[in-house]
Amino acid sequence: MGSIGKIVIPRLGRAIVTLWLVVTVVFVVLRFSGDPVSLLLPSDASQQQVQALRVELGLDESIPVQYGRFILEVVKGDLGESLRFNQPALDLVLDRFPATALLALVAFTVAAVVGLGVGSLTAFARGSVLDRAAIALMGILQSAPSFFLGIMLILLFSVELGWFPTSGYGSPSQLVLPALTLSALTLASIARITRTSLLDVLRADYIRTARSKGLPERLIWSRHALRNAALPLTTTLGLELAELLAGAVIVETVFAWPGIGRLAIDSVAARDYPVVQAAVLLIATIFVIINLLVDLSYLALDPRTRNG
Repeated sequence: MGSIGKIVIPRLGRAIVTLWLVVTVVFVVLRFSGDPVSLLLPSDASQQQVQALRVELGLDESIPVQYGRFILEVVKGDLGESLRFNQPALDLVLDRFPATALLALVAFTVAAVVGLGVGSLTAFARGSVLDRAAIALMGILQSAPSFFLGIMLILLFSVELGWFPTSGYGSPSQLVLPALTLSALTLASIARITRTSLLDVLRADYIRTARSKGLPERLIWSRHALRNAALPLTTTLGLELAELLAGAVIVETVFAWPGIGRLAIDSVAARDYPVVQAAVLLIATIFVIINLLVDLSYLALDPRTRNG
C-alpha cells in the first residue's frame, strides 16, 4: 500500500498541475485569437448591440477577471455554455465523445494486434527479407502524414474500388478507412518497439542460459522473452492509446467523423471558447488518467518498482 501511495500521490499532484497548465494556455490563446462577437452578430450590427453582447458573455471584463471566473467555474464542474449552440459546452463534448472513443479503440485494437504480431515476427526472423521489408513499411507508415494517408485510402478504396464510403458515421463500413488511417502511425511505433524490446531481451544472459539448458524455443519466448519485454510494451501501448484519443483531430476532419476533434476544429474557427476549453480539458484528463494507469501497471509487471 505504501508503494502504491508513493507512486499515486506525486503523480496526482503533477496531473493536477498539468491540467491547470493546459486549460490556462488554451484560455489565454483563445482570448488572443479574436473576438467571437464579430462572428455571432451580423456585419451591420450596431455598436450598442456589439457592446450588449460582450457584456452578456462577460467579454467586457479584463483577461485576469475572466480567467479567475473561469477557474472558479471549472472547479465547480461548470465549463460554460457554447456561444453557438446555447447549450452546456461539456454536454456537447460528451455527446461527441462516443464517436471519438469508438474510432480510437478500433484503431488501437488494429494497431496493437498487428503491431505486436509484426514486431514479434520480425524479431524472430531478424535479418531476413521479411524483416527488412517490414522495417521499410513501418518507416513509410511513420513518415506518412495522416491527412495524406487518409486521402490516398479514400481515392483507392472509395473512389476507384467503391468498397467503402468516403465519410459518415453509423455503420461498420464507415469506420474502416478512418480506423486504418488513425492506426497507421501507432501500428508502426508498436511494431518497432516490440521488435527492439524482444531483440534486447533475447541477447540477455538468462536467455542464453535457458537455451543451454535445452528449453524449447516456444517456452523461452513465452516464459522469458515476452514477459520481460512486457514493461516497455505496456508503456508504449498506454501512451499510444492516449495519443489516439488526443490525435484523432485530422482523421475526423478528413472523414467528416462527428467526434470531439472535429467539434474542436469547428469551434476554434467559430471562436466558441467554452466548447474548445471543454474538449481540451476532457482529452487532457483522459491522457493524464491513462498515464497514471500505465505507471501503476509497473507495480504488477516489475516488482522491483515497489521498492523504488
